[in-house]
Amino acid sequence: MKKAGILLAAAGLSVVSNIAVANDFTTVTRVRYVQDCITFNEGKMNIYESTLKCSCVIDTLAENFTQVEFENVNAGFRYRNIPGDRGGMFKDDIDVQDGIKTFKELHLEAYKSCRMR
Repeated sequence: MKKAGILLAAAGLSVVSNIAVANDFTTVTRVRYVQDCITFNEGKMNIYESTLKCSCVIDTLAENFTQVEFENVNAGFRYRNIPGDRGGMFKDDIDVQDGIKTFKELHLEAYKSCRMR
């Protein structure tokens, strides 16, 4: 009986550790996103509601992107409107455009599932 309990506990710990590692973002990435999200949604919700919902959105995005994928697509999303040559790589590159399209779709789904206004 004792042996079965130990095996069950070990199996549970291995599952939890795999879940925690999968597509986890750094704290800095999460905090930056939540701060930007709160600023973007200022006046639509109180600070507590926006903090909770923005945290929900970044958690949802973390389920779909790795840290590097998120940083790349987020940069493309943010800088796609830079005028002139500086923004050219974000406007012209097909892979960047595809990533931005996917990011927009997942972002909208995350906003809906987290009940953002």
